[in-house]
This record gives sequence, structure tokens and C-alpha cells, in this order.
Amino acid sequence: MTALLSNKLILIIFTIILTLALSIYLIKKYKLTRYQVLVFVLLVLFWSAINIIRAYRKNYATGTIADGGLGLDVSTAATMAAAYGLISIFVRLPVFALSDFFKSRKFFIALALCFVLGSSILVLIDPSYESLYWSSLALGAGASILSLFNVMFAETFSPQQAIFSVSVLSVAPLLAEFLMSPLQYIATSTKPIDYGWMWGVSAVLASLALIFLIFVKDNKKPERNFTLAHVKSALSNRNFLLLCLMGIVISFVRFASSGSNMNNFAKTELIAMSPLLIAYVEMVYSIAQLIAGVLVGIVLKKKIGVKNTLVLGLALSGLFTLLASFITDPTTLFWLNALNGFGYGLTYNVLLGMAMQPFAKDMREVTMGIYQTFFAVGIYYGDKIYALMTGFVPKELSSGARYQTVFGWLSIVSIVAIVFVLVIFNKRTKEYIEA
Repeated sequence: MTALLSNKLILIIFTIILTLALSIYLIKKYKLTRYQVLVFVLLVLFWSAINIIRAYRKNYATGTIADGGLGLDVSTAATMAAAYGLISIFVRLPVFALSDFFKSRKFFIALALCFVLGSSILVLIDPSYESLYWSSLALGAGASILSLFNVMFAETFSPQQAIFSVSVLSVAPLLAEFLMSPLQYIATSTKPIDYGWMWGVSAVLASLALIFLIFVKDNKKPERNFTLAHVKSALSNRNFLLLCLMGIVISFVRFASSGSNMNNFAKTELIAMSPLLIAYVEMVYSIAQLIAGVLVGIVLKKKIGVKNTLVLGLALSGLFTLLASFITDPTTLFWLNALNGFGYGLTYNVLLGMAMQPFAKDMREVTMGIYQTFFAVGIYYGDKIYALMTGFVPKELSSGARYQTVFGWLSIVSIVAIVFVLVIFNKRTKEYIEA
């Protein structure tokens, strides 16, 4: 027991040192201003409070009572997890309109943190389907606020550096995931699993983020940007709407093939992945996403262009889901998540950057809000897919085989998306796409 605790402590110290070293390198490499650093650190804290529990919602719900779970069925757990995407559909656009109306972004960031804090305490006090549902709603609301950070950060760069700003800021939530992995392992490495401890850590981190938020200036300008004219202008832009449709596909594949769904798949008898690998599977995904995200803004946009980067990302995600539909070796599946993370890092950053870069700064809150609403539709159905598929998959299939069936479907979705990009984003749209 002493040796186990010692190894866990070493793991945490190593992770913290590596995270600090990477953060310092990025700050110096890209000469970030003090304000940019504050926004970066705030996002790390903000996302840490969400990330430590986000991928374990289904595990907590479906785990046996003897193992520390609630013993709920898979369909019920999928409905609970889908609340994350459901609230995002209704929050992502209004949060931009309201922050513009009240001329404050800090208030809504604080509101989201309070929601996460309160719901995490609720789960800690009374673990149940209802409290987990509220927690899932809070996490979805918090994820919806992430786009506010992107706009705050992008406004500190020139209009032509939107994709570059997305690439730099994308490192912050991935660092949060990296930091949370050893803490997730501590909670899940023994039986019964201490899920409540993770929700307790989430509450503490949300509190720390609220305190840190006090020291971050609100850079929302007093001018009103979220106007009916701007909304009409964005919705009448055919190329922008095509990007929004792609956002649905990208988020659907991402949330159906990773996070809580991957964790649940990994713990089935078919895979039987160890708690250590399950705790770090999200980190492998995140490191690959981090590398891809940085490469998009610094290298790939210039070298192969936006369209080819998008196709490459979809191809890698499609390859992962195809391999996951028949590979059962836990170690191989663990490392294959890097392929999925790299693919998503390319597609997510390209689309997010293109939702802002072709537009003037006073349009970005509108375009980001609209794009994020479409993106949330994909999140909802990505989480909901395992409940929706119940009537289409033979009941005699094992839980692991059901997940593999979904992965097979996802690979087809990725292929269709690649064809869509190649056909729709042609020479006529080159000026817009490659802006």
C-alpha cells in the first residue's frame, strides 16, 4: 500500500512539473502578454473542474454498487450523459447575446463555475441519477462558456491570427486534462471506486477558478456586436453554414468515440482495460489533440491548406473508429486513441478558426455563437447514440460488441464527411476557406 501511494505521488509530481514546463515554454515561445497568460491560466482551472468528472459520468452511473457505482442501466446513463449536449444547444448562442447585452463575459464565466460547483457538491452529498443529471447539465453549460474564452483570447491578436489564437489557447484545456489524469487514477485504482472524491475535487477547482477570475480583466468592449443585422449576415453566408454543418459531424464523431463512451467501452468484458489505462486514455487523446491543434495554426494551414487539413483530420478519426470496431487488445486500443485525438485536434481547430477568421472582429461573437449551437447538436447525439441504437442492434450482442457496432457506423460517417468536404469546398469557396 505504501509503495502504491508513493508511485501515485511521483506520478502527480511528474505531471505537474511537465505541465508547468510546457506552459512556460508556450508563454515564452509565443511572447504572450500578461493578460493572455491570465486568460490561459483561468481556462486551465476552469476546464480542470469540468474535465476531472466529465468522462466518468457514465462509469459512475452504470458501475455496480459493489464497485462504487449507482447500478443504472446503459440507456438511462446515456440519457443522463446526453444532458451535457442538450443544454449546450440552448446555451451556446444565448450566452453570446446576453454577454453582449450586459457587456460582460466574466459574469457568465462566474455563473458557469457556480453551476459546476453547486452540482458537484450535490453529487457529493446525494449521488443519484437526478444529481448526476444536474452535474451533466452543469458540465454542458460550462463547456458552452469555452467559446467565450476563444473570443476573449482571439481579440488580443490581429484579425488574421484567429486560427493561430485558437491553436495556442487549445493547449489550456488539454493541459487541464493532463493534470487531471493522475487524480482520476487515484480515485479509480482501488475498489470500490471513489467517484465522490472526483466530484469533490471538481468543487474545489471550481472555487479556485472563481477566486482567480477576480484578477482577470473583462475585455468586452462597450459596443453592441450581437445585432439582428449581424445574425442575418452570418446566416446568409452559405460557406459559413456549410462549416456549421461540418461542426455537427465533427462533434458527433468526437463525443460518440471518446470521453465517457470510450471509458465505458474500455471497461467492458470484451476489452477489460486496467484502471490505470482508463484514467490515462483521455490524456493520450488530449496530448495528440494538443500536438495537432498547435500544428494547425503554425504549420499545416500554410503547408497543405485548410481544406486538406480538414480532410486529413476526418481520415484519421475514421481510421480510428474503423480499427476500434474490431480490435479488442486493451493496450493497442489505448494507444490508438492518439490517432483519434490527432484527427479531432485538426478538424476542431480548423473549423473553430474558420468560424471567426473570415469575419470582422465585431462579427465574431455572432458567428461563434451560431457555430457553437450547431456543434452542440453533434455533442448531444454523440452522447445519445448508445441509447438510440438499442432498437437497431440485436439484443443478444454483448455490451462491448454494441460499442464496436457504433464504431463501425462512425467510420462510415467520417467517409461521407470526407466526400462532402471534397465536393462542397471546391474552387468557388477557396478564397473563403483558405482565408
